[in-house]
Amino acid sequence: MFAQALRLVHHAQQGARLMPTIPVQNNPKIKNPVQKKGAACSLAWLTGCLLMIITPELHAQGQDSTAGERNLRIMAELLPGHYDNANQHYFDQRRQLAADDRHLRMSTTIRRVDAPAFGRYAYLWINEVQTESGVQRSWRIASLHAGPASDEVTMQHHLRMQGEIDEAELATLTPAQLRRTEGCDYFFKRRADHFRGLQAPGRCEFDWDGHRVRTDNEISIAKSSLWFHDHKWVITTGRRITGVSSGEPYWLERSRVFHCYADIPGVGGGRDIPFKRYDNISLHDKGGMHWFKTDEAVPRDLGLQLRAVTWHVLNEANDYFNRNSMVLSVLEKLADGSVKEHAYAFTDPQTERIALNLKWILANCAITPRQSARPEM
Repeated sequence: MFAQALRLVHHAQQGARLMPTIPVQNNPKIKNPVQKKGAACSLAWLTGCLLMIITPELHAQGQDSTAGERNLRIMAELLPGHYDNANQHYFDQRRQLAADDRHLRMSTTIRRVDAPAFGRYAYLWINEVQTESGVQRSWRIASLHAGPASDEVTMQHHLRMQGEIDEAELATLTPAQLRRTEGCDYFFKRRADHFRGLQAPGRCEFDWDGHRVRTDNEISIAKSSLWFHDHKWVITTGRRITGVSSGEPYWLERSRVFHCYADIPGVGGGRDIPFKRYDNISLHDKGGMHWFKTDEAVPRDLGLQLRAVTWHVLNEANDYFNRNSMVLSVLEKLADGSVKEHAYAFTDPQTERIALNLKWILANCAITPRQSARPEM
């Protein structure tokens, strides 16, 4: 529109150079005062009129939001995903940390949902923790809002204390049906490559497992990972009842989903040998595991595991630096209850395909499903 207006001004300038001067007051053809006013318009007035036409658009383009409103849009795209601390859990044990310093295996799935009562940016947040007594799951709705400070984004957590949040109820679910504790919101600010959210110090108190507890937790979200503290302190005794004694947060890395299959036997070299394919196996690359029973004369319990290893320690001689890897493993549950690792293959952690062929089994995993692969040179 701006360019169009400039063209109109240019044409008006050209016309003004060619137009003869007409005395307005003595011109008998111009009797209407409005006509006289129009005829008397100067080029400057016409230019001003055109600028008035385009001014609203220019004005709208120049309206700045707060930094928080922009950060809200970025966080809204960054937050969803599946996260897992498989590497942290494994290396806590490999480093032989004290029991109170070892993080339990945890995964978190965050998905944006349509839950109108919680605002435009609502997310179904599911935590899964592997404890000695079994897997524990918890459900909540997390919502994002710009403010209160001009550079902040607020995250509210609405917890279902018993049971799960069902997909069918999201359209009518309200905050009153869940538990949100005043003073326990997280206030996020942008940092170098992540957003860091803190609770207001000394404000978050609530009842938990028969105790009055307080928390001063934080959450950080980045492209690569989700970090959060889960420390609850009994107010009367000061005893910590969740989290680890070192105060280190849970480090959950963002995963990717691979589509896998296994062939028994592992045919190769174009040989025409009958085989059985175990297909439609989905594995995430942060410790995803799938077990299946073979159709052999003596059935076997076999498993595929996929893990993008982020090393926490050095493991090379001569002061070399060991690099992160994507690892695909073949395992088997034996009759005595133990698990045998038959073999593993490894490659670059950002790979989109990985496979191994032990001849008696072939395993293949790829980001792109086989039915979606396109011809290429």
